[in-house]
Amino acid sequence: MSRDYVEDELSRHSVFKSEQFLSVDYVPETLPHRELELRTLAQSFKTLITSPGRTSQKFIVEGPVGTGKTAVTKRFSEQMVQAANRRGIRLHKLHINCRVNKTTNLIYMKMLREFKPMFPRRGHSPAEILQMVLEVLDSEDKYLLLIMDELDYFIRQRGADILYDLTRLMDDRLNAPQRISMIGVGRDISVDESMFDHSILSTLQRNILHFEKYNSEALHDILRDRVVLAFEPNTVMDEALQVISDIASERGDARYAIELLWRAGKQADREGSKAVYPDYVRQAKADTHPELRKEVFTSLPLQTKLLLLAASRHLKEIRSAYATIGEVEDMYHTVCEEYGQEPRAHTQVWQWVQDLSAHGIVDTKRSGQGQRGQTTLIGLSDVPADMLERFLVDLLK
Repeated sequence: MSRDYVEDELSRHSVFKSEQFLSVDYVPETLPHRELELRTLAQSFKTLITSPGRTSQKFIVEGPVGTGKTAVTKRFSEQMVQAANRRGIRLHKLHINCRVNKTTNLIYMKMLREFKPMFPRRGHSPAEILQMVLEVLDSEDKYLLLIMDELDYFIRQRGADILYDLTRLMDDRLNAPQRISMIGVGRDISVDESMFDHSILSTLQRNILHFEKYNSEALHDILRDRVVLAFEPNTVMDEALQVISDIASERGDARYAIELLWRAGKQADREGSKAVYPDYVRQAKADTHPELRKEVFTSLPLQTKLLLLAASRHLKEIRSAYATIGEVEDMYHTVCEEYGQEPRAHTQVWQWVQDLSAHGIVDTKRSGQGQRGQTTLIGLSDVPADMLERFLVDLLK
């Protein structure tokens, strides 16, 4: 008689109460060790509430991965909207990921569709769309707090014109209400004289908020709050939290710490354990890598994931730091056949490689001595090839 494995699994004890609180998209009500940053933003943007329309604020938030930049800006913008509603001010917040919305047109269209959801996607230039956004805000007496996340990636790909456009857009409305304020978020958003004129440069340089890495104590506090939300009582040993905090403090990365906590909990469930022990954390560390951030990889198109899988497989096979784009392309054709996809032409593959390089997922350089002709070399400096391969295979399932 066959066993019902689904029923077996459903009847098993789990250390989790609600895994959603360990998701990268979840923003907690309180953000330990980021009170100062929240207060700084509140002080800088309070004129949006005290004197709406009089001024427009432009701010840069930067810092390493996992230091709470996105969580802080999301929580802050929510608090701003609530404060505006209590005072009858029609303030909207809009958080745009610039890795996903990769062109100026897409970003401006997303802004317009916040107020006109059915507006057609095609037929207008970026400048026309941005002007329509202003016209809608004026006609409906509304204001917009725009958060552009992963802005450093966008600038590397497209240049800084979007910052110039948005900044000058408000500066040109000296005799009209200032409707749009913005926060740019990224790891390192360069602001220098090559990008902006003096007036814009002075504004942006004055309004840069840098997030430092979390230390072990801060990470422990963050994890302790998540344990209360996500796990059953008394199922996570404090020693396990300390091991996670010490591991993740090398990078100061709260996202990595939370990922380790989740994986350690899943390991406890697989073992049928009633508690998360330090050994489960060590196993979780062996199974993951801080650079394998799901929010980055899930946003990649399928064909780009297949190309990246091909690169990781080939680099694992040859045990070399770099492979030629031609070698990776050969493996890509094999991977496409495995997954039932039609491989794309070389020009498209080359463009994807440049995009992956801009993401910081692969390294690229030009071939040097010892190779005939000039070609692009592809490597992985941050993630072991075999670990990236396993990660992508799971993701593609």
